Amino acid sequence: MSPTPRPVLGMILKGYPRIYETFISNEIRLLERLGFQIHLFSMRQPREKFTHDSVKQIQATVDYLPETLLKPLPRLVYHNLCLAAKNPKVYGAALKTACRRFLRTRKSATLKHLLQAGYLVHRLLPASGVTHLHAHFAHSPTSVAMFTSRLTGIPFSFTAHAKDIYTSDPRQIREKIGLARFVVTCTEYNRKHLRELGLVMATQHRSIAIITESTPGFSQLTRKRPNYLCRRFRS
Repeated sequence: MSPTPRPVLGMILKGYPRIYETFISNEIRLLERLGFQIHLFSMRQPREKFTHDSVKQIQATVDYLPETLLKPLPRLVYHNLCLAAKNPKVYGAALKTACRRFLRTRKSATLKHLLQAGYLVHRLLPASGVTHLHAHFAHSPTSVAMFTSRLTGIPFSFTAHAKDIYTSDPRQIREKIGLARFVVTCTEYNRKHLRELGLVMATQHRSIAIITESTPGFSQLTRKRPNYLCRRFRS
């Protein structure tokens, strides 16, 4: 009898690797040390000519989404049409969400994020083993994670850092909080702000946690059994 495959954590990033986002690469490296199997989905190709040594230690598979709409549009449309034909009700609900979000801000990026999510679901997710999605930054990566979740039913979470919280439309973030399994941020000020946004939608049951290397118990967390942490993602 073949062993049950380990669950895979899919992480959606704005770009990978990025030399000024060592806090993300260090997190990925730590999770791998804890036993997580990770699959990275990057919205941009690397733009620097070198990477930190810590990035070279990361074992995760990396796939890149089409960055723009113009040149890769035929590919994006093809994979989204395949999804729509396969499950029109589910895709229609995701499209309705995208239209509602577009009408709030009139930004075409919303439609691009839906198309990128459709590409990810139809082209990259099959056979990946991903059971949970986590995005870094509350804007574009979380939008793609949210639409991917809407198209698949795979739960998602996100880490909100700094300007992504305060420069994004509060209505857009509020909706993401309402749909996410949990939210992570790095300061108490951020947590209170996100809680205030979430409470408007009666999402008191959503967990908004602060996690930094100075968090009490962080070092103990890194020594917990990996399979226990994996169950947290599957619960």
